Amino acid sequence: MPQLNLPEDLRHRILLSMYRTADELDWEFLGNPGKTAQYRRWFDDPGIGGELRNFASDKDVRVWFKDVPMKEYARAQEGIGNFVPYVQRRFRGADEIVQGLCGSSWKVIPESVEGKPNHCRAVDGDSTRYVCWGRSGRLSDLIWASVNEALDASVRPGIVVTTRDGETVNQRERERHVRLAEHCGVDLIHLHRSMIDNPDLLALS
Repeated sequence: MPQLNLPEDLRHRILLSMYRTADELDWEFLGNPGKTAQYRRWFDDPGIGGELRNFASDKDVRVWFKDVPMKEYARAQEGIGNFVPYVQRRFRGADEIVQGLCGSSWKVIPESVEGKPNHCRAVDGDSTRYVCWGRSGRLSDLIWASVNEALDASVRPGIVVTTRDGETVNQRERERHVRLAEHCGVDLIHLHRSMIDNPDLLALS
């Protein structure tokens, strides 16, 4: 993975510009042809690709687009990782997930929030619980992570299958998800989320 040695102000400006465009395109719903076309536009843009080619080869710039900012984009929308300050809009974070699954008395342990898959630990008094979440296409990863946790857990792990505006999971799929989770000894709910303006958005002077 190329690590471009960019001036900080240039890096901030490029990331803000790329993520603003990704937000406008609804990147997570964009098909591969659309993403490929946008990568080409970024590469050809004098203010993005043109600037980056002053610090790296054409090949490294193209790889950097995919393996650095856009690899982190979905995590940033979840409020996870170092790229959070660049997304225009994001989800409310792990607190919304945990309280949707466990109830309002459960609190997220902040330093436990991580990705691959998105997960955290929550506490309520002396009880600690593993919670992971993601879209239905990641269910196999969520099940596997939860089953591994269930082996040593005193409280059943939980899975939250998330949807966002413009996305649904039909009733038959929902029922099957719950049955799979029950079979594996973990809890599962479905949660629809809406995005909010990013309170941590970086403002350039």
